Amino acid sequence: MTCPSCDAELDPSQLSCPSCGQVPAAPGQPETELTGADLPAAPEPHQAPPPSPWADTSADWPSPAPSSTVPPSTVPPAEVDPTSHTIPLPQVEGVEVTEPLEVAMASVAAGAPEPTLAFGSPQQYLQAAGTPSLTPPGGAWTPPAPAWDPAAGAAEAANPAPPARKRRLVPILLLTLALVVVGGGVATAGYFLGWFGAGKRPSDVIPGSAVSFVQLDLNPSLVQKAAAWQFLRDLPQVKEAVASGQPDPKKVIWKLLGTLDGNPMGDIDYDTDVKPWLGDQFAVGVLPKDKTATPVFAVQVTDEAKAAATLRDWASRTPEGYDVTMKDGYALLTRTGDTSLVTTALAAGNLSSNPEFAADFASLGDPGVLSGWGDVAGLAALSDTASTTSGAARGRGVFSLTFTQDTLTLGGKAFGLDGTGLTGSTDLGALPATTWAAVGFSGGGTALRQAYPELEPLVGSWLQTFGLEQDDLVALLGTSFSLGAASTGGDPSLTAMPELGARIVTGDTARAEAALDKVLAGFQSTALTINHTVAPDGAVVVATSDGYLAELATPSAPLSSLEQFTKALPNHARATASSYVYLKPLLTDPSWADVEYGDFLKALRSFGAEYVATDTESGTWSLRLVRG
Repeated sequence: MTCPSCDAELDPSQLSCPSCGQVPAAPGQPETELTGADLPAAPEPHQAPPPSPWADTSADWPSPAPSSTVPPSTVPPAEVDPTSHTIPLPQVEGVEVTEPLEVAMASVAAGAPEPTLAFGSPQQYLQAAGTPSLTPPGGAWTPPAPAWDPAAGAAEAANPAPPARKRRLVPILLLTLALVVVGGGVATAGYFLGWFGAGKRPSDVIPGSAVSFVQLDLNPSLVQKAAAWQFLRDLPQVKEAVASGQPDPKKVIWKLLGTLDGNPMGDIDYDTDVKPWLGDQFAVGVLPKDKTATPVFAVQVTDEAKAAATLRDWASRTPEGYDVTMKDGYALLTRTGDTSLVTTALAAGNLSSNPEFAADFASLGDPGVLSGWGDVAGLAALSDTASTTSGAARGRGVFSLTFTQDTLTLGGKAFGLDGTGLTGSTDLGALPATTWAAVGFSGGGTALRQAYPELEPLVGSWLQTFGLEQDDLVALLGTSFSLGAASTGGDPSLTAMPELGARIVTGDTARAEAALDKVLAGFQSTALTINHTVAPDGAVVVATSDGYLAELATPSAPLSSLEQFTKALPNHARATASSYVYLKPLLTDPSWADVEYGDFLKALRSFGAEYVATDTESGTWSLRLVRG
């Protein structure tokens, strides 16, 4: 039979043309188009759907289990026996329950395998649900019209679904928050959520004329707090605080202060007399006054009345009188004769409004637990011995003390300093891995030539003793100079004499070797044997043992291959000056067993210090302890 509209071949069992949807008329009937009224009636709720003429009936699929639909509002709470695995169905008026709902736990307890869910092919799923297959025989697939339920339609009309944009509101808000926090908004979000403390900063209550500033923050960022406790966990005071269940860093410091000799506040109880009003941030600033330093102390408080009463009582116990002035949630402590100077200077502007301080301090990023700033020229002016022959001192510096779980770093930046002459980089990482202590710098020859007029009174007689000239010493210092100490066993010892050596990169190798010969000739009368040679890369190497000399020339493994070195000096390849010590073998010596802080010292692994020159007047520096 063919479709009267599109002439497609039709199977007699097909209800409509799969190509155009036309319903073929029965013999003697007019042709009609399929409408909603002509659709087959929807199956009863408990009746399986009729088989589709397109369904593949080759497989025998079980019929779905009947179920009952009960309005939630009519279901009374069911009482469940806690010792039973059977959950009784609630009794609903007008609905007869013939058998309870059994939970499959009984069969599991009896050893039967738990039921599992698996994904079959789409064809299997359609067959089990009585839905037409994906690919009908002899033609393209036409999606079947969904069965229409008048009750469901009425419910949907009474409670229309909210627009899609409203349903997406929560995900959009979460995504926005994630972008703000992960992106540039960490500081802003942290501030409002209390991660970095709230309220005024210590620099807001220190006068803008201060020439130096140091702050202590015992409520830093969450990252710093967690890392500090982790790094300091072996200190006795930290162990005690953690064991108490209330690790309060202020209480730990208070106990440490109580151990100092001559402490005038030894009879004061922290929990009752201090904790109720003491805040988390502390600072000290120095103001100039007739070439003398005028300090001002700032203590954050949570209760100004209690803080003022307690601090004034403490001030009365000191030999020198102090005034206590409350300002924006801080108690300012000043010497009685300096209070007027400080308050007048603060009225003119605070340190936070000082543009140089603000820019320098912001460059630190996270200020960590301890941070500070200083104006070199301002500090130099406080001394009567400030240099007037070589020009006024200048420049500024900023620093911070930060933690990771295995490092403690005191680092900072220098801005606009007088030129040191040190340039370039010296890589201590090129020294042999057997080196456990080293120091190096670059540009030493150039720096010596620049500073020689001031240094001549100190080194002139030494040069004459060895028959050297200024150019000889310049060649010896070269463009990069590294001095190392090693041990035959690879680890340092407190009793054994270390092997010493140096690696010199210079522009005048011949002059450097000739100068070495003159210097070493002075040691011929001693039992110490020192040899030197030129390494394959052109560096001049010198050592007190042939073994270390060979390693300096061609190391089997460099220091840069050791984690304890790279963690202590992460910028070793760019450092203008640096030093390194491998602490582990030294601090695990039995002589440290009975020391109070022995556990903490034995956990330390290495130490590194480095300065990386940005230019001849600025750079970054760090002192770093590594544990592990």
